[in-house]
Amino acid sequence: MSLAPERRERPEPPELPKALAEPVRKVGPGWVALYVLANVGVFLPMQVPTTFLMPEQIARIDPVGKVGSYAWVSMMGAISGIVIAPLAGALSDRTTSRFGRRRPWLVVGALVCMATLVFVGIQTTVAGVALGSLVLSASFMIIGAGLSPVVPDQVPVAQRGAVLGWAMVPQAGGLIAGGLLLGLVTGFPAQYLLLAAFPLLILLFATVLKDPPLSRRHREPFTPRAFLDGYRISPRAHPDFLWAMSSRFIMGLGYGTGTLYLPYFLDDVLHYEQLFPGRSTEDGLLIVIGVNCLATISTVVLSGWLSDRLGKRRMLVFLGGVTMAVAAVPLALWPTWTMTLVAAVILGLGYGVYLAVDTALVTEVLPASADRGKDMALANLMTSLPYVLVPPIASVVLGGPGGYHALFLCSAALSALGAVLVWRVKTVR
Repeated sequence: MSLAPERRERPEPPELPKALAEPVRKVGPGWVALYVLANVGVFLPMQVPTTFLMPEQIARIDPVGKVGSYAWVSMMGAISGIVIAPLAGALSDRTTSRFGRRRPWLVVGALVCMATLVFVGIQTTVAGVALGSLVLSASFMIIGAGLSPVVPDQVPVAQRGAVLGWAMVPQAGGLIAGGLLLGLVTGFPAQYLLLAAFPLLILLFATVLKDPPLSRRHREPFTPRAFLDGYRISPRAHPDFLWAMSSRFIMGLGYGTGTLYLPYFLDDVLHYEQLFPGRSTEDGLLIVIGVNCLATISTVVLSGWLSDRLGKRRMLVFLGGVTMAVAAVPLALWPTWTMTLVAAVILGLGYGVYLAVDTALVTEVLPASADRGKDMALANLMTSLPYVLVPPIASVVLGGPGGYHALFLCSAALSALGAVLVWRVKTVR
């Protein structure tokens, strides 16, 4: 008879369902291609109206007060994301549809987006455009609740930089592609209708996506208290997630301050139409965006792939952010057409490095697998929320003695600060 104490084996932790498990199997090129197309369906309708169409709409409706009116329209669009993004993300995490967790949100968001684009195209008042901007922004938050968590759901960590690098090409090149496409049709209704066709690509991705359903047994309960608690991330338990979001938010402020009022900079400071008789300000804006997009595309895929190969993300995020800060200096000190193109190139190179690698970094510091949708929504909110603050900040700065000179210096300082903050993330190299 043995006198040794009986050894008790520790019970093994319950196996996570497939919907919540950490992905280990690499996705194939077909999956990546469809995911890229889905991002085309998001970024063209998201970027093109706010850059090309809405500023021109507002300028025609209210030529005297266009700066203030456009600030109001931009704020309306950004404000809707504050509540809708994390709410949709949290509900996506808890969706127990037999079609999966993410697919229903992709489908509903795409349909709302298409209908709203048609609506905005026929508006003739600032209030109508503002309402359309509000609903359009909400539709992108709904789409994001299905699309953003797909990478941490299905792509292993060692592949995320490369996948996100390809996926960010539409974000990098969407403006130039959209600007060229708008030239095929005339009039706001037709132009918005053209953009309304692109969310069909999201529906295509949703159709073929293998989206494992979540059983009710594994669903986290959802209450208003639980939703509000989701906004509170413990600094002690998840400091890296909070630092990553803080870096994103400051970077978003820097990027928005330097780019949101570019159409008016070309018109009011450079006097583009006088500088190049026979050309419109929209022509100049398209050239700047084209140069910027080409520079961004040249680095976005390579930097994402490189971050996977090196296993280092913070250094690349830092370098990208500092480069973006440097880009604002030529516009502040030498506001000429040539310096505008130089700044566009520098900004594009830095943004391309920053774009994919920062998103890959964020996916590695998410607090819990059961909350990927909500937490990715909060992280993405840090890139859109700054646009609530940029218009009033820019209005105050532009109304001061420094004008655009001060605005671009402010952009440089914010971008540099955002780049420095990424070093506070400790668990990701």
